[in-house]
Amino acid sequence: MSSASASDPSSLPSSVAALVVGAGFGGLAVALRLLARGHQVDLLEKHPDLGGRARTLTLDGVSFDAGPTVITAPFLFAELFAAFGETLSDHVTLLPVDPFYRMEFADGSHFDYRATLEGTLEEVERLSPGASAGYHAFLAASQAMYQRGFVELGRKPFTRIRDMLEVIPDLVRLRADRSIYQFVSSFFADERLRRAFSVPSLLVGGNPFRTSSLYALIHALERKDGVWYVQGGTGALIKAMAELFVRHGGRLHCNQSVARLAMKGHQVVGAHCESGDYFPADLVVSNADPLYVYQQWIERSLAEKAADLHRERLKQSMGLFVLYFTTERSYPELEHHTIIFGETFREILTQIFDHHQVPDDLSLYLHRPGATDPAMAAPGRDAFYVLAPVPNLQGNQDWETLAPVLQEQVISTLEQRVMPDLRQQLRATHCLSPVYFHEQLNSPFGSGFSIAPVLTQSAGLRFHNRSPRYPNLYFVGAGTHPGAGVPGVVSSAAVVEHLVAEDFPGPAIVPLPAEARLP
Repeated sequence: MSSASASDPSSLPSSVAALVVGAGFGGLAVALRLLARGHQVDLLEKHPDLGGRARTLTLDGVSFDAGPTVITAPFLFAELFAAFGETLSDHVTLLPVDPFYRMEFADGSHFDYRATLEGTLEEVERLSPGASAGYHAFLAASQAMYQRGFVELGRKPFTRIRDMLEVIPDLVRLRADRSIYQFVSSFFADERLRRAFSVPSLLVGGNPFRTSSLYALIHALERKDGVWYVQGGTGALIKAMAELFVRHGGRLHCNQSVARLAMKGHQVVGAHCESGDYFPADLVVSNADPLYVYQQWIERSLAEKAADLHRERLKQSMGLFVLYFTTERSYPELEHHTIIFGETFREILTQIFDHHQVPDDLSLYLHRPGATDPAMAAPGRDAFYVLAPVPNLQGNQDWETLAPVLQEQVISTLEQRVMPDLRQQLRATHCLSPVYFHEQLNSPFGSGFSIAPVLTQSAGLRFHNRSPRYPNLYFVGAGTHPGAGVPGVVSSAAVVEHLVAEDFPGPAIVPLPAEARLP
């Protein structure tokens, strides 16, 4: 999409020049929020296409989502369209996914995490008779996490020590010091259910044995608002957001890779791009990883570099190996999402997170969009992506050599577990490794989800949404508060909007109708 403007920004009252860098979900969401406030907004994207981690790719004539596969908390997107007097459903169609996930265990059993409470309870009882009482208690506890961690704190800026001190009593009360695996295990004796209800932390980049139990809120969020697939793929939502932005006067610039930020003292005054173009700004919001911004885009003194060393020591999320492939036949027996557990669980995660090694015993996440939206595969055929957690680039693996080996390992695992004729049916393949995340998505360590969601890197202990050193530099995205995952990333845009409103008082965002507000 080329640069465009649907109205004269100079006619906007009390506007400031806002520059947003990166057109992922976070960048698009904050660009829309600032635009709705009446500010002049330029959005820069280094690639010719949009989406960041949510980019799309084409293989064998089929479109694939490169990253996020489903949408939870769709009201977050409804808010963005409502801010301009428009309705989300007029631009994208959300299709319900059921079951949310199928879990395949190494002993041959499986568990379907279903869209209805009754369906999930039936599955819990089928797999582990008598465990439904534990599920009720688990759900109630996760709902408490959701209320405090997402509804009340998800949009609260954490920019001062006092902000964090105020919530410590709640974190203690909720026992957020426990890992999500410990939390889940207090409700279930069956190891399969323990894995099933703690594994979602991996979908935000966290080791279930280290990730704070606060992230159990993911389960309550899914149960409350469902799991949805965007008809045409997640990229269709990215496209609709970008068109909304341009339609209401936003200026979108693709193929503009930032080389460095222009500084005047500790104020950011614009961005120099590799193209030679310069974009002046009163404020800058970065959707790029904050560590990358501090290391690559800002000229710092030796003292400032020394003061920033703690950022480089933050624990990173794991890397991702993603294989996209098409098949000669359709696989109607497979659900939209299948999580294939290896023989071991803790051991796999220890190898990946602690030793930065690629495990022999893989666990896989298989995505078959055609199960919900048949148009996402050619007639009579099928299309998949399969994701394997792997070490990030701190493991120093030679991914050029390792990638084809791991691709064969993934295909063999799929053959053994769920697709016995896969090798004969395989048409086309394409894979991405942590190198892609490092080189194309500006992830300093090739991490899939920026820093890990451990308690000591949550809320005010994550990267701040406003830089503590550069007061008109703001951050959205996975590494910032409230965290990774599409709902967290989109919510970070609301946090930045709040901060900008404090720092640059001006026109208020259009009031939302009651049905679009955060419950």
